[in-house]
Amino acid sequence: MDTMIQRKGFVEDNARFFIWSVWNFFKQTCDEEAEIGAPYLFEDFEHSDYTGVIAVSGSEKGAVYWTMSEGLLSTVLNTQFSDIYQEGGESQNAEALRQDYAGEMANIVAGNVRNYLGEHFLISTPVVIKSPGEPVMLPDNTTGLVLPITWKEFKCHLILGI
Repeated sequence: MDTMIQRKGFVEDNARFFIWSVWNFFKQTCDEEAEIGAPYLFEDFEHSDYTGVIAVSGSEKGAVYWTMSEGLLSTVLNTQFSDIYQEGGESQNAEALRQDYAGEMANIVAGNVRNYLGEHFLISTPVVIKSPGEPVMLPDNTTGLVLPITWKEFKCHLILGI
């Protein structure tokens, strides 16, 4: 069987775990459900203000990207960590928290999926990209599946390049 067809099959077969993990993230951390739109394939996609990236290795190869606006990230931080995160507070600390938490959000989602897919679905520590408007570059031989997410008035995207 062709490798691209196998990989596309993996993403399509397991997208439900990523959908559940994103939905669960918002429900557990913010006590509000997110709406996950219909997944679609893509060839070209741009980073939002912050993108948490998790590399995937083991039985599958590629990456998971969660790209979001500063507004979404700040609202999540205000909801979850209002005692330490002050959006109007010291900008250097607020920026450091936003960058850390963008990576942590991607890590939580990928980690929850790993619980379903098993020990051979290996994930890296998160990396955060702060390059709005730059194209998301998928690893070679991967299919890009975009999961559009709406939470409150914010839109963000989980991109599976596996």
